[in-house]
Amino acid sequence: MTKSDRLAIAIRDAIRRGELISGVLYSAQELGERFGASRTPVREALLRLADANLVKIERNRGARVLGSDIHDVVEVGALRLLLEPAATRVATLRMGEADHARLHAALDRMRELSDEPDAMFAADRDFHDIILRASGNRRLADMVAGLRETVVLHGRTTVPAARAVAQVIAEHTAIATAIVAGDQAAAERAMRHHLATTTGLLIADDPSAGHDLAAWLEP
Repeated sequence: MTKSDRLAIAIRDAIRRGELISGVLYSAQELGERFGASRTPVREALLRLADANLVKIERNRGARVLGSDIHDVVEVGALRLLLEPAATRVATLRMGEADHARLHAALDRMRELSDEPDAMFAADRDFHDIILRASGNRRLADMVAGLRETVVLHGRTTVPAARAVAQVIAEHTAIATAIVAGDQAAAERAMRHHLATTTGLLIADDPSAGHDLAAWLEP
């Protein structure tokens, strides 16, 4: 992992925690001083975050932190529902014992760190990434990683208040159990249920958004 990669993660986490505020313009110099980095890795990190729609680069000025609205959440939820269940079906056949061990390790971290939002968020991200990478489609895995970042602000402030950690872990456990059993159909269903539930809770306060998402769900 390069310095700019680590810096991108640090800036992203600061955005998610609300330390860098949506709508505010930050210069490369200001961010460099805040995170102890020179301008070059800061600029490279900001380009990565711009690709994930977390910031907007403003030439010769810096980067403005972007928020996510309800329409972003619906669009990302719909795309993940199209991509991840199918990837999970493929990954179920491709994953071996080493992959299963990594998946359970991520799940164990979610359980152990359930009272630490940042750490649990990272373990959740790793869980999904292990499955997506195992599907053998690198572009799909990279695309979903970017999609997750697009709604990271909305999800960070909504999910903990809307659903119990135990429910989140139970959904991930169902996915892992089906994958280890080699049950493609069950793994695909479990992933679809998890994504639909998560997205549904994120948009629960907007009936029109719920209607838009429903169009992407299988009957």
